[in-house]
Amino acid sequence: MSHPTPALDLPLAQAREWQVLLHSGRASAADKAALQVWREASAANAQAMAQVEGLWSLLGQLGETVADVPALSGVPKVVPLPRRRFRATRWGASLAAAAALLLAVWLPQGLWLGLYADYHTRPGEVREVKLADGSTLTLNGDTALDWTVSDGRREIKLYRGEADFQVAPDANQPFYVLAGPAQIRVTGTRFDVNYSSDARVTLAISHGQVQVSDGRHAAQLVNAQQQVAWLNGDLQNLEPLDEAQRLAWQRGRLVFRSRPLDQVFADLQRSQGGRVLFLDDAARDLQVTGVFASADPAAVLRAIEHNLPVKFVRLPGLLLVSAREPVAQ
Repeated sequence: MSHPTPALDLPLAQAREWQVLLHSGRASAADKAALQVWREASAANAQAMAQVEGLWSLLGQLGETVADVPALSGVPKVVPLPRRRFRATRWGASLAAAAALLLAVWLPQGLWLGLYADYHTRPGEVREVKLADGSTLTLNGDTALDWTVSDGRREIKLYRGEADFQVAPDANQPFYVLAGPAQIRVTGTRFDVNYSSDARVTLAISHGQVQVSDGRHAAQLVNAQQQVAWLNGDLQNLEPLDEAQRLAWQRGRLVFRSRPLDQVFADLQRSQGGRVLFLDDAARDLQVTGVFASADPAAVLRAIEHNLPVKFVRLPGLLLVSAREPVAQ
């Protein structure tokens, strides 16, 4: 996935994916029938679909005004519906604000906030940042973060993406990294934080020691050559650091060992633009193993398409992914 889809928002995320498929021009009669089955499967599904349809319809009615709002990468193009010309410019201004609000609702918060971040990278870009305190950050592609120093505290707010931190030692000014539910406190060390598009946060420690918390339970220490993850907001158990896989991006590589396909696409988002939308859970759970050059994401797509039972539908700025039905014998 190209944007966070927390478990509690799964029906809404699926409804968005269905809506994009319906407006892609590629939806078959079978797809429409499957959508109806999904809608009727639960009240949550029906409510989510109604909400998405309402937002989509209103964005269409605001088509001419939305066109005046700066385009955002990865947002599906909205085809304006016929409407009457507004008689007063104040209505146009109000609707422009409403359109911006609707886009904020439609987009994941990490992307929306990341547009205004202090430091950010484009997909495929790796950037080194020197901070005023002497710390060095290396940002992977499609990363956005803010940096502040105040009241004896150095703080990074990571909105999305991945970064390698080489923190300058300063016992009087602890260094904090906040990424979704993850709270990380250090004084001087080297570590990597990945805030992926499935709302998972992972921390890998190369040198030193850090203190971690999820804000709800007691903080614990993570030592060098260990890694830990936050899933659905909860801090998980410590594990040995799999440096070859976790830090492969620093060597220009993508390494996957039985990785679910949705996590693979979350990593690919660092290297390429556009959005990826899964149309069923069967495709999300397919496993990928391989080593690839991060500068050649197309090779990963070719390998996936050739070796896994998946179907890709390519649209401008959008890739739809679904499980391929087995060939009848």
